[in-house]
Formats: sequence, structure tokens, C-alpha cells
Amino acid sequence: MKKKILTALILSAMMTASLASCGDVKDNDSKADTSSTAASTDTDVTGEEDTTAEEDKDAEPTAEEDSSKADDDSSKSDDSSVPEDTEPEMTLHEFYLSNIAAYTFDGGYTFTELNDMGLANVYEEGKAYAIVPLEGGAAAGSVYYGVFNSTDGGENWLPCENYREANGNNTHIALDDGAVLLISSGSARQESYPVVSYLYFDGIGIKAVELTDVLADLKLTDGTLLKDVESYSYTAAYNKGYDIHLTITDNYSGEDLYDGQFDFTEAIQTALSAQ
Repeated sequence: MKKKILTALILSAMMTASLASCGDVKDNDSKADTSSTAASTDTDVTGEEDTTAEEDKDAEPTAEEDSSKADDDSSKSDDSSVPEDTEPEMTLHEFYLSNIAAYTFDGGYTFTELNDMGLANVYEEGKAYAIVPLEGGAAAGSVYYGVFNSTDGGENWLPCENYREANGNNTHIALDDGAVLLISSGSARQESYPVVSYLYFDGIGIKAVELTDVLADLKLTDGTLLKDVESYSYTAAYNKGYDIHLTITDNYSGEDLYDGQFDFTEAIQTALSAQ
């Protein structure tokens, strides 16, 4: 009897211990699940925050930011593209001309006016000459000019030998080497093309060197040579050096037969070397 009671007590104690042990395991699992869930939640939140930060960092600028940046760039570009106000450089010959004193010759011509007409020029610093039209100077198919020279910057002018040239449609061009280019047509010589001469001051008066037949074989737009045109007129405008812009016009049709640059360098060098 005593053995049965003892046995029953032992079994009761073991069952109680078993139940307590099962209860502990369940609580631990619950806590572990809760901790795992919290950790997972923390990880997810942290991951979302990092992703958002990266997205914000890589995000493209807004339209307003683009517009503001474009305006800044445009402003910089506009500032750099504005040219500075600079005057064109003066050539040495122009500088020499600008330093000739104002002077008025007989007939009311000033040195500057004569230079614009191609009838005055500077050949060295402070040295200049003037070819002045004379009143009543045209006679027997010729026109006469008085020639004056200055060696003191235009303060004083000394008379030199008079100059005579054939009367006609004469164009004088003051060159930047100190000489004058004369283009003449319709004179008493009845030339069939413009006659060109190189004029320079030789210390005594004006020396004229003709550029023989330089324009006789000028080929026009239609292939015709200038010397074969029956009736024409011309205009000449100075460029620089010995480069002249020529326009040849047919007097019958009014059509421009030639309109372009003509370089007299070779003709001038040839004519001067033959002197």
C-alpha cells in the first residue's frame, strides 16, 4: 500500500515538471518571434531610409533649377560675347597724314581735301606734297596744276615745277606708299582703254610713269577684252597697297562688263625698274 502511494507521488511530480518545462519553451518561442519581428521591422525601416536618401541624392534637378542654371549660363555667355569698343588700328601712313598741319592753298583747297581727291600725299614722316588745280589751267587738251612741297609737317609749303596731264575722265588715287595712281580715259589721245600712270614726287616736281597697256587686255565678264569695247565708262575705288576695285560699264546697255579687284603691283614694279 505504501509503495503504491509513493509511486503515485513520483508520477505526479514528474507530470508537474513536464508541464512547467513545456510552458517555458512556449514563452521563449513567443519572445524569440517578437524579437525577430522587431529586428525585421527595424531592418526594413532602416533599408527604406537608406533607399530614400540615395534616391534624393541621385534625383535630377527640377525644371526651376534647370531654368535658373540656364539663365546663369546664358548670362555668362552673353557677357563674354559682347565685343569691346575698340577703334581700328591706324596705319603708319595714316599716322603721317594725321600729323600734317592744316593748310589752305590758293583756290581754297586744304591739304586734307586734296588728299581725298588723290592730289596730295605724304611720302615720309613730316614730308608731303600737294598737286593744286590752277584757275584757268586747262588748255589745248591738257590740264595744269601747281605743285607744292613741305618738309616741316605742313607748316610751310614751297612751290615746285608745275604739273601737266592730258585732260579727260581722270581719276586720282592717293596710295599708301606716298604716290598717286592716275587712271585716265576719254582724253585727246582717244585711247580705247583706260591709261594708267604712277605719279610720285621726285624732289623737284611730279614724275609720271605710264603703266604701258596694263588694262588693254583686261578680260571682261563675257570674255571680251577691254580694248575691244566701243563705248564704256569706269569707276575706281581704292582698297590698299596697289589693289583697286574697278567697275567697267557698257555705255549702250548700262551693263557692268567687269566688277572686281585689280592688282597693279606687277605693272608698277615693271615700269619703275625700266626707268
